[in-house]
Amino acid sequence: MRAFLLSFFLLVCGTGLVFGEAVLPQSTPPPRPNEVIDFLSAMGFSPEFTGAVAAALTAGFNSGRATTTVTLLFLQDLAKIPREQAERGLEIIRFALSQGFIVDTGFAGSSMMNEARKLLALGRSWEEVERVLSLRLGFLLATRSVLARYAVISLSAIGPDVPLAASDRLVLELAWAVGDFILWEGGTLGDPRFLGYVQGRLDRLASVGVLSSALTGRTVAVLTPSILEEIVRLAFQPERR
Repeated sequence: MRAFLLSFFLLVCGTGLVFGEAVLPQSTPPPRPNEVIDFLSAMGFSPEFTGAVAAALTAGFNSGRATTTVTLLFLQDLAKIPREQAERGLEIIRFALSQGFIVDTGFAGSSMMNEARKLLALGRSWEEVERVLSLRLGFLLATRSVLARYAVISLSAIGPDVPLAASDRLVLELAWAVGDFILWEGGTLGDPRFLGYVQGRLDRLASVGVLSSALTGRTVAVLTPSILEEIVRLAFQPERR
């Protein structure tokens, strides 16, 4: 994990946020949604696929599940790789949005798009990028399923245009913490650090207002090592969700 962070730090140090050839200071006004969709439309995908992705992204922009800035940079990065690979990556994002998940929180925070961009900028293979995106989606689906099963959250309407609720960000951040521990911290099932790592992450996010303090408190009180292990198993075994 330290090596990964150091590599990324060296990549961006002194240049703002740099991925490939794209440089966009955080002070730059965000692109308009139609600019993002116009770029997507010029990427050469089929009209059917472009329309499906455009609809999901537009709904995501309107509901706060994605930002135009990071989405445009993500599309610019995908435009540099083979089209079939880019299509597979976008399909994961489209499906995540269709399930009502947050896929981008801007330059900072938990973001499927930003994670893919970081990996591409570090020269990781597309196979690894796609695997990580698929696992992140798996962690989101598993986390929501488990939280609903234990009545921490309630499920009603699901979709990219459904108004965001506090539980949506909770699902994102819990899934991200679990995923970070397994993917980047070398954690395993039964690791005694697991529960404390996740609880600490949620508490910190609540303390700075990213998460609802009340909802986080209820969640932290319910979490156990076995619940976290259940999330991991479901993330890696989609047939059980």
